[in-house]
Parts: sequence; structure tokens; C-alpha cells
Amino acid sequence: MKGGSGAKILALQGASYVLRGFKALLYLGVLCLLIAALLGGRKDLAKYPQLKRLIAAEASVEDPARNFLRAHIPTTFGGREVSRLILGVGAFILATLLGNLAMSLGQKAQWLKTRQDDVDEDAAALLGKLDKLQNGKLTRAELMEIMARTKKSLEKHKQRLAFLSIDVVNSTGMKLGEDPSVAERDFKRYKIMVDGILKDNRAFKAAWTPDGVMICFLETREAVLAGQQVIKELSRFNKEVKTIKHDFAVRVGINAGELLTEDSVPMEEMTDRVIDIAGHMQKHGAVNAVCVSEHAVKPLLKEFEFSPANREVDGCPVYEWKPT
Repeated sequence: MKGGSGAKILALQGASYVLRGFKALLYLGVLCLLIAALLGGRKDLAKYPQLKRLIAAEASVEDPARNFLRAHIPTTFGGREVSRLILGVGAFILATLLGNLAMSLGQKAQWLKTRQDDVDEDAAALLGKLDKLQNGKLTRAELMEIMARTKKSLEKHKQRLAFLSIDVVNSTGMKLGEDPSVAERDFKRYKIMVDGILKDNRAFKAAWTPDGVMICFLETREAVLAGQQVIKELSRFNKEVKTIKHDFAVRVGINAGELLTEDSVPMEEMTDRVIDIAGHMQKHGAVNAVCVSEHAVKPLLKEFEFSPANREVDGCPVYEWKPT
């Protein structure tokens, strides 16, 4: 765990430093553009050989860039050629954006480092108490303190995640009487279609069974969009892609909640009631519909047209969406 967090911190810090370097280079380029604009036309430039070399070096970079701009966008306005101005303003804006991104990555790295330090501090304190526990020297108050510290340390590793479960309806029956190679081709293309949709909606991790998949998302909204898009895309897939007689149909379930897990844990190794409920939402859902727990979808009801399904799964009221 610590090694994974440390590598992530180093990667974020490295990316931040690289972006800061690009930002500095771009600002230096803008300064050179300004110097060239102010001094490039002076007749007495030959008196200053170092300045002349600087302007010549700047021109070797600036001229190709300006030629590129002239070839792709209008650079003359009111009779004046402004490619240098466009180049300078563009470089300044890009440098500012890179600087903001570098700052954001640096802040993320610092937050992760602070969080890791807090966890390490708690762990050290717990180890000290455990030494006393092994020697039978802990009081009841100290045992209670260990429990409280352990709970606090574990809470820091909780994440709010969303889970999308998709399964092909009657996948076994669909293959009956079909050429096995043709059926295999259709199911492979179905998987490719779903994988593309998951990638477009920034799925965090996924685990496939032969004809079903459980996917983890960092945001419930992305899970909902992915589920809806799979159902919408099935219409085209059934008309234009699949060749077996039966159409593909799916059940889709979604749930969200806080889990005690880490980013490095594969989807197939994750276990939690939150994930189980997503699977049950799918299992008991309507065909070609997205079924989601009320607590997961409630913050999104202004954006998505879900309706109460008037039933519960694992004690959770179900909301449902079907394509119109």
C-alpha cells in the first residue's frame, strides 16, 4: 500500500515539475518574442553581437511557427500582419494553463503525502500499543484507544465508488442452434462495444465473466451514462453487427457507496455489500433497463429521468430508466 502511494506521489510530483519546466520555457519564449519585436528592426544591431545572435536564434524557432499559423489561420487584420502577436498570446495562455495544471498536481501530491504521513503516524502509535498488548500491559482505556485509532486509520482508506453490473439476458439460450464460431464472434464484438463505452465514460476498473461484467467508477454519473449508452447502442448492434438469430438484450444494475479498498486492488478481488447490491439490482432488473438504488441516483434525478420502480432490492428502493 505504502509503496503504491509513494509511487503515485512521485509520479504527480514529477509531472508537476515537468509542467513547470514547460511553463518556464514558454514564458521565456514570450520574452524573446517581445525582445525580437522591439529590437529586431534596429539598424545598429550589428554593434551588439550577443544580442544579434539571440535574435537570430529566436527567429529560427519563431519563423517556422509563424509560417505554420499563416498556413492554417488568418493572420492579417486591418492591413497588419499579426502572426507574432497570435503566437505570443497563445504561448502565454498555454504557459498559464500548464502552470495551473502543475499547481493542481503538486497540491494533489501534497495531499496524498499528508494523508500517508497521517496514516504512518497512526500506525506507529498502534505498533507501540501492540507491543504493550503482547506483554499484557495494556489497560482497558488503552485497548479502547487502539480500537478508536484503528477505526480512524481505516476510515482514511474509504472511498465512495459506484458499481455498474451488466449481464446478457439468456446468453446460453442465444447460442443454441448457432454455429459456435459465429456466436463467439458476436459475443466478442459485444464485449468490444461495451469496453469502448466504458472507456469513453472513464471506467476505473472492471472484471468480466463470460457474458457479464462488473465495473467500478469514481463517479455515479459516469456509471449511469455508461449503462444508458450500452442499452441505446444495442439497437444499432442488433441491426448492423450481430449475425445470430437472437437479439442481444441486457440487464443493468447500479449501486454506490463507501468501501474500504485501495486503487491497486483488482476489481475481481474487491468484495463489499455495495458491490453485491449492484449485482442484485442487475439480477432483479427489467430487460434493457437501468436499475439503480435510490440513495445512489437521488443526487442525479434532476439530470437523469429515472422513475421509482415501486420495489426494493436488499432493502434499497429501486429507480429505473428505460429508453424512450
